[in-house]
Amino acid sequence: MPASIDVELILRTIDDATRDWKQKFQTTTNELLEDIGQLFSSCVQALIELSIATDDNEKSKEDRLNAERIVSKLKELRYSLGNLWPNSMNSFGRDIFNVDIYRVEAAEFFQPVPFYPNDDFIMKLYRWSVYNTDGIVIYRYYLERSEMIPGQPYYVLGRSESSGHTQIQPYGTTIPDYNQMKIHVIDDLKGQGPSPIISLVYPSSNN
Repeated sequence: MPASIDVELILRTIDDATRDWKQKFQTTTNELLEDIGQLFSSCVQALIELSIATDDNEKSKEDRLNAERIVSKLKELRYSLGNLWPNSMNSFGRDIFNVDIYRVEAAEFFQPVPFYPNDDFIMKLYRWSVYNTDGIVIYRYYLERSEMIPGQPYYVLGRSESSGHTQIQPYGTTIPDYNQMKIHVIDDLKGQGPSPIISLVYPSSNN
């Protein structure tokens, strides 16, 4: 793993926050929001560094496993706080990387979020926001989950832009790992991915 990342210390810090914040706070105060922001800022930086390499050597695999350990702890923290958790914070930063001229900021939702308001047929699990050199979002990719048959989820990587929504990469009934999806986002941005499966013109999700 990167020399600057002490994963065990990060995990202990999250555990301490899980215990201490429930004892210290009875309502969602500004102090709690600041504490959450500081903790997540350091965790996101660690996740970025642990996710840099996309190859399959043993070190990269270990880094990605450690990233998932941090993600799991952050989700435990969120659910342990219950109603103390700010309603506006439904995701956390997962990665930041560059592809040619584009800057990509990835986020993972704490729990699946409807792609469209009040419609849970398509749910979002991850989001990649793609910025051009002017700092404007030109694409958003999502890991999407739908259920044509109840109890049988289907996962696909989709891309949203102003003209509509395109399915880029199907994953079937098994949720892919983050690295696999990152590679597919990079390939699509470079024009090296597969041809779109379905391309539809309808309103895109904005967040």
